[in-house]
Order: sequence, then structure tokens, then C-alpha cells
Amino acid sequence: MNLAAFDLNLLTAFDALMAERHVGRAAARIGIGQPAMSKRLATLRLLLRDDLFTRTRTGVRPTARAIELAEPVRASLATLEAALGGHRAFRPERAERTFRVSMTDHIAAVLLPPLMAELGRVAPHVTLSVRFVNRLDVADALTDGDLDLAMTILPDAPPPIRKADLFEESFVCLVAADHPGIRLPEGETIPLDLYLGYPHVLVTMAGDTWGFVDRLLADMGHKRHLGLALPYNLVVPEVVAGTNMIVTLAERVADRFADADVQRLAAPVPWDPYTETMLWHRRNDGDPGLAWLRRVIAEVCITV
Repeated sequence: MNLAAFDLNLLTAFDALMAERHVGRAAARIGIGQPAMSKRLATLRLLLRDDLFTRTRTGVRPTARAIELAEPVRASLATLEAALGGHRAFRPERAERTFRVSMTDHIAAVLLPPLMAELGRVAPHVTLSVRFVNRLDVADALTDGDLDLAMTILPDAPPPIRKADLFEESFVCLVAADHPGIRLPEGETIPLDLYLGYPHVLVTMAGDTWGFVDRLLADMGHKRHLGLALPYNLVVPEVVAGTNMIVTLAERVADRFADADVQRLAAPVPWDPYTETMLWHRRNDGDPGLAWLRRVIAEVCITV
């Protein structure tokens, strides 16, 4: 291939399209009009003999060739930026950028209220597009560029995936305040026979019916009866308050149900606190906007 045919502007356009997945937003990101961005994409397609990006209902999706090129292009641009005077500045107070983030309902409940308050103060034109991606698919979504950041537990993340600790979490149980068979002082441990004797609620974003508690119980030679599996935390206190069911959930989520007609107890299952993490692909190490967002999230997590 004749490298002389490549204008550096073509690479910055490609990088913006990979980041934004939308022609208009990509154009705004690098300060050009949408027609100019479309023209650069057409030139890239001609030079590379690939569609690179195909239209979707909400924007564009990269082809396999585009995904293959994404990391070397980002790394090359980062090297040039550093050599020519440092990374381009990211001005949060003026930025109009959409960040694509995956998080669970639990992390969203804990993190989004203070995070959005901070973003509204320092970066009023920034948008967070939040969705849930199963943790088994997170590494692929980050690698393919479908996500900028993910908040989840991924102890076996592959080497291209960076991670940083967010906050430590532990679990508690909630039962109805007038539960017919579990009458204990607040914070006491539910006896194992009672814990196994009533149906349980499992909050699962993945739609499965086997959670971490089930794995721990299996290691102990026990099994619980699952009465309800659902992906929502909001309805849990009302379900528990009106039934004889038990739910085991993150302590910070339980804190939000302090006014519900439920009682907080400890489970008879041994577990250590765990750490929620933030993950991103290493090709984004040099992205000043994402570096800024990661810093803001880390600072907010100190207070949650």
C-alpha cells in the first residue's frame, strides 16, 4: 500500500468513528462537518478496500477489518501526539462527548447519583450512555470498541484489558420485618436451617438461576430454593416485605431500602468482601477524555 496516499486526517477520522460509532458525533469530536466526515470515510473505504463501518439504526458498526485496525491506529496517533507536544487537551467544561459504559443495576444505584451530580457540575455537555453487558462478554465488547468502560468483576480479564479498583462491597440479607419464621435482632446471623427453609430472591442481570450464594452453598453441601429471579433491585423490598422470601444482596443496595418494611440480617454463608472494578482496553490509555472520566469515577467512588 502507498502510505503517501494516507492523509493524517483520515486516521483521526477513523479513530473518531471507532470511538463514537456515529458519523455526526465523530465529526463533532474532531471539529469538522458531517459531510466532510462522510467524505473521509469514503476515502478510507477506497484505500483500504473495506466498508470499515456499516450503518445501524443508531449509528455505525465497525467491520472486522476496522476492529483489527483500531488498536494500531490509536497507538500510532498517541505516539504522534506525544512526540508533537503531548496529548490533545480534553476540556470537560466544553466537551460534547458520549461515553459508552456498562454497569450492573447495583453499581448504577451506588455510582450514578453522585457521578451525574459531579458531571453536571464540571462537564454539563457530556453524555453517559449506560447499558448492561454480561461480564462474560465485557472483554470482547471493550476489545471490539462497543464499550469505553465497564464496571464489573472480571478477575480473569485478558492482558489487553486494564482495570482499577472502585470500591469494596459485602453482602447482607433482607427479610420481612414481620417474617413468620425468622425473628432475630437486627444484624444477627440467620441460622442455616432457617436460611435454607424459605424461598429466595436472586437479582441477576444475566437471567440465570444460579448465583454466587448457590455456589457457596454447594461447596458446603447445601442447596437453597429459588422462588424468584429478576434483573431489578427496585422491586425487591416490596416483594420481600410481603412474603416469607429471603434476599441476599449488596450492602450498599440494602442501604437504599432503609425505609422499607424489611429487616437486615447476616447470612450463614462465609464470604469475604469483594472489590468492584473499572475496566477499559489498553488502546484507550492515551485517550485524554477517557483518562479524565476514569479519574472522576475513581474520585467519586471514594465517597460512596
